[in-house]
Amino acid sequence: MARESEPGIVGRLAESLIAADLDPVHQFFQSNGVAPPVVTWDPTGGDMTSKSFDFLIDHWRRTLGDRSWPSEDCIDPVDLRPALGSLLVCEPLEDLSDFRIRLYGSRLALEMGRDLTGSYISDVDPGSYVTTFYLACYRAVAIRGRPLFTRHLPSSRSFATDIRRLLLPFGSGPRVTRILVGVESIPRRPLGRPNWTRRN
Repeated sequence: MARESEPGIVGRLAESLIAADLDPVHQFFQSNGVAPPVVTWDPTGGDMTSKSFDFLIDHWRRTLGDRSWPSEDCIDPVDLRPALGSLLVCEPLEDLSDFRIRLYGSRLALEMGRDLTGSYISDVDPGSYVTTFYLACYRAVAIRGRPLFTRHLPSSRSFATDIRRLLLPFGSGPRVTRILVGVESIPRRPLGRPNWTRRN
């Protein structure tokens, strides 16, 4: 599971995300030759310009009640049908070192060329800058317990040229036990090509 390109980097990036100090994140992306991402806590519709994401965050807020986050029981495929194909649901490990993918949407599987249900976030592209960043984002959301929106233009090795994500925490009890993620991307290659990255 979690194989970091640099020991401790996931924790340091997660801490900077939680503190909304994006300098370390920007430096990390620039050191990998990639433009820094957009990162927004508690986004609104104007931040995301996505009807699907608007629907998801409205659902999250509507089911929140007086709790810190909605119950994981509120992740109902019937209620989430308008965005279902572009969703994934992750379960944090106890120490937040990794996140098991419990549900991987059909649209995402088509774009990736494989279904990642049952695997871990660290398995997606082990040791890459983007997997390191994703692990940091998941950890930050699990700790802070608030919605997080990110958008970045990945390296030329990625399956997409533009990736936007909305991470929403859910949980039953005193900790976040599920993270619902909406993903929108512009694929770089024909849908269904069976590889996470382009091979030269």
